[in-house]
Amino acid sequence: MRIFFTGGSGKAGRHVIPYLLERGHRVVNADRVPLDLPDVDNLRVELTDSGQVFNALSALAGLDELELATVPRYDAIVHFAALPRILIEPDCETYRRRCPSSTRC
Repeated sequence: MRIFFTGGSGKAGRHVIPYLLERGHRVVNADRVPLDLPDVDNLRVELTDSGQVFNALSALAGLDELELATVPRYDAIVHFAALPRILIEPDCETYRRRCPSSTRC
């Protein structure tokens, strides 16, 4: 299966992606930070930006897909993306990412 995995670089995702790879799935990790694992295709995506998400879902996963006539569809989307634990960055930045229309600090 071709799997689009959001938040794969996080605490839970970094354990689930190897499991999926071992079973022969192609995994595209969509996250702000790439996951340093062989055989994982990484797309740096800000998941609060709908334009970036739409583009990532309709883009090629890797260089090996350049020769294809059309972009293959994903068979599954696994959504593990979440806000990191509190106190990593100022609260106003955490909430700004969730609600882009809110006031910046």
